[in-house]
Amino acid sequence: MSERDPGLQPERTALAWRRTALSAAVAAAVLLRTGLVEASALALTAGFGALAVVVIAGRAGLYPRRTATPRVLLALSAATSLVGTLAAGHLLWR
Repeated sequence: MSERDPGLQPERTALAWRRTALSAAVAAAVLLRTGLVEASALALTAGFGALAVVVIAGRAGLYPRRTATPRVLLALSAATSLVGTLAAGHLLWR
């Protein structure tokens, strides 16, 4: 049986959180721009929600061992669900 290196998993986890933060930042920029151009409160709310995802995921990417607690993961899941619902609502009712 091979010995497992405990140093690699936290690094992969941190990189995954950083990718999540980057994709949420792109989504936030698109939603905020759309909200400003079309004067849509729904898109602006979704954009600010996506910014919350950026902050939470970015922090988890910087400090993976200290930040990725169940409470933080629940907050990230809730913020992501809210952003997705608001973005879908914007697309459906525009």
